[in-house]
Amino acid sequence: MKTEQARAELLLLLAAFFWGLAFVPQKIAMDHLPPLAFNAWRFILGGLILIPIVYWLSSRRDVATPQPGVPIRSRWRDCLGPGAILGFWLFLGAALQQGGLVYTSAGRAGFISGMEMLLVSVIGLSLGKPTNRWTWGGIAIALLGLYWLSDFTQEAQLIGDLLVFAGAFAFAIQVLTADRLVRGFHALRLAAVQFLCCGVLSAIASLIVEDASLEGAVDAAWPIAYMMIFSTAVAFTFQLLGLRHAATSHATVIMSLEAVFALVAGWLILNEVLALKELIGCSLMLAGMLLSRYGAHAGSHH
Repeated sequence: MKTEQARAELLLLLAAFFWGLAFVPQKIAMDHLPPLAFNAWRFILGGLILIPIVYWLSSRRDVATPQPGVPIRSRWRDCLGPGAILGFWLFLGAALQQGGLVYTSAGRAGFISGMEMLLVSVIGLSLGKPTNRWTWGGIAIALLGLYWLSDFTQEAQLIGDLLVFAGAFAFAIQVLTADRLVRGFHALRLAAVQFLCCGVLSAIASLIVEDASLEGAVDAAWPIAYMMIFSTAVAFTFQLLGLRHAATSHATVIMSLEAVFALVAGWLILNEVLALKELIGCSLMLAGMLLSRYGAHAGSHH
């Protein structure tokens, strides 16, 4: 059992690493493609690449039937409706996040996106999901960190930060919706439908409001390839397999590391240097995320 748990947690760590690193190619792509066009490419191709993975993993019992006794609707057409709903929220979150990356740094965006998990608790409360004092304490510390991280003198960067934060809000709704839907459906099929719907919505929106070229997509080929393979197909599959056997308290801490990976990748690859004030803000946000998520699980065990 221990080796299975360790392997599951390694898969989650890799997923967090791939997602943290993703802020770098997302940022680089903005030199060549407008945000919506980039999302259209990454999600349509990411959704298509998941389809063969679905058939490859369908033979694994733990993926096909996550909970014994729960009937799973696993046909593609069963997943169309819920997949489209998830795809809409994913489209909204990704559009706002990608738009924000035009104005703010990859490292900052990684941390602000991490607020998604805290927002899940807040929105969950309005839906009647109880939350405990650990979570509220964590949210307070993370918001203090966000305030420290914000630079109100740099207007463009502040706009970028706010767009990323609004994106985190949409992602939080997407997570809560997925949490309700995923129990009754084949998770990877649902993910593939979600990505394809998100990609199609991004493509339609891009055609209406953006001036994107095929040449730009060719220039952004490696960021698109990274997002399609590692950030979409591989990371989501690893997360799905990892969450089956990882200890919940460990899983929350591991997934929080995505923000740290984003910060380090931005520093090493894009030479993004954060001031001491920004580093303090990031540290407070990470502490708040960990406290909130640890506390949420500590509370749920009582």
